[in-house]
Amino acid sequence: MAQVLDRTFSILELFTEEQPAWTATEIARALALPVPTAYRLLTALRGLEYVHQDPETKRFRLGLAALRLGERARSVVDLRLVALPVLQRVARESGETALLTIPSATHDASVCLERVETPQPLRLSLQPGRQLPLHAGASQKALLAFMREEEIERVLSRPLERLCSATITDKGALLRELAHIRRRGWASSYEETNVGVWGVAVPILDPRGLIAAAIGIAGPSARLSSSRVAEHVRTVHAGARSVAEALGLDVPPAKELRTRVDGGRKGGRR
Repeated sequence: MAQVLDRTFSILELFTEEQPAWTATEIARALALPVPTAYRLLTALRGLEYVHQDPETKRFRLGLAALRLGERARSVVDLRLVALPVLQRVARESGETALLTIPSATHDASVCLERVETPQPLRLSLQPGRQLPLHAGASQKALLAFMREEEIERVLSRPLERLCSATITDKGALLRELAHIRRRGWASSYEETNVGVWGVAVPILDPRGLIAAAIGIAGPSARLSSSRVAEHVRTVHAGARSVAEALGLDVPPAKELRTRVDGGRKGGRR
């Protein structure tokens, strides 16, 4: 399997601006492969649309799937570059860990793309690259709420794992929560992923109104103050708007800023 992957990626790396088109024989010669092996790998790549074969010349070029992958890679790089100074500002102003999350490639989990930790000794530490289920946590729910209906339904069709005391595991309750997030333009959580951890997050939307990313903060409940929830949401919303404007994206308006994020433990709603 490792050899197949190595040969497959070696083939894709041959396609450059200087030589964008290759025959199977040329590829086999360049990589010291048997021609049938090169053609078999090219056929598999063609089926996945990573290469396209000209019906007349029989030469291969990169296909639509490879171009889409490149576009996604560039957009992620741009997103991180634009978001990092914003995350630093959000972490400094809020005093909490600031997070940039995106949907996974299959839209069934969240991926922490970047984070800036608070300098305070008591903090949330979430490593970039970590994936979390979409039904638990402020950033995850901010992503899920603005996905396509069929993607939301796919997440809801699976068992909703309980990660912590307040994880939403009921499909109806989660649907109501997602509608609430769409209505007010931001998400909150309290002990949905970890004991004593709360968070707020704001979605960043593409021109179709679908999720592109989310900016959020998270911290220990020892520093949670209901009087500061509105301030936190404004800080995160301003950060999300800065990132969105730089990339030609959008952020929904933030409403109901007086809503608590303490899970109702002090008489407020989650």
